[in-house]
Amino acid sequence: MLLVYLVICVLMIGIVSLFLGNPFPHKETIFPLLFRKNVFGFSVWDSGWLYTGITEYLYLMVTGCVIALVLAFLWLCGVSGGKLAGLDRILLKQCDVKKYMDAMNYAVDYGRGLKLQGFQESVFLLMQQRMVCAWIAGGKLEESRRFLTGEWRGKKNSNVYKQTVRTLELSEAYVSRDAERFHMLLQRAGRRFRKQKLLTARGLFLEQKYEQAAMCLQSYKGENTYHEVLRQYLLGKCLHKMENKKMAEECMEYVSVHGNTMLCQKKAQEWLLNNQENDG
Repeated sequence: MLLVYLVICVLMIGIVSLFLGNPFPHKETIFPLLFRKNVFGFSVWDSGWLYTGITEYLYLMVTGCVIALVLAFLWLCGVSGGKLAGLDRILLKQCDVKKYMDAMNYAVDYGRGLKLQGFQESVFLLMQQRMVCAWIAGGKLEESRRFLTGEWRGKKNSNVYKQTVRTLELSEAYVSRDAERFHMLLQRAGRRFRKQKLLTARGLFLEQKYEQAAMCLQSYKGENTYHEVLRQYLLGKCLHKMENKKMAEECMEYVSVHGNTMLCQKKAQEWLLNNQENDG
């Protein structure tokens, strides 16, 4: 980050110099006179706008340094965010849970061996969060619980940690079909969780309110392939419970085609196979 900060400072000095001239102390000749083909002038010592700014307009210089620091931080956030988004596409676009899990495992293992400070710690927290979410997507709930309890590196009162724990708790309650606990956790969760229609539909499904769950799922479409596969799979389960096998089959076929290495992809294939056998 220091290198980026210095580069931005140099660029800012260069831009200001286009208007104010040389920023460093130098000699300057002014009022040139022509007398008998000889040029005469006065040489003066110019301290440069950088020195003048420091001595006379210190607050402006400090403001410039702060702006440069903010720009450097934003640049690093953009670079790191772009790299994380690239990794997230493995899951969100390709639905390749196994590949995403391997990538996150490698990233966290690598980060553990480094002495992280400042911005690097924030990035590492996000990497840990993504690794746990990858494990949850892969059905490794016990491993996720152990990691969050004893191996998480960083403050456990941070929003990143709390959100990760809440995601795991909701997944545990859903897998164990504990409708009461799932409802309680969702109500206690933040607005970010309560706004997710997939979670609302899961709660209704656990309460055996299949028609309401199906209506909730049919009211939107997943923002990416991964979430659309999850929506289609749960919708297929609801339609199956409602004995609408034709529409349920369409949902399961979508999951089978687009689910890649997601857990529900294999379950959808099994459902389709059983449905064909029953029809036969």
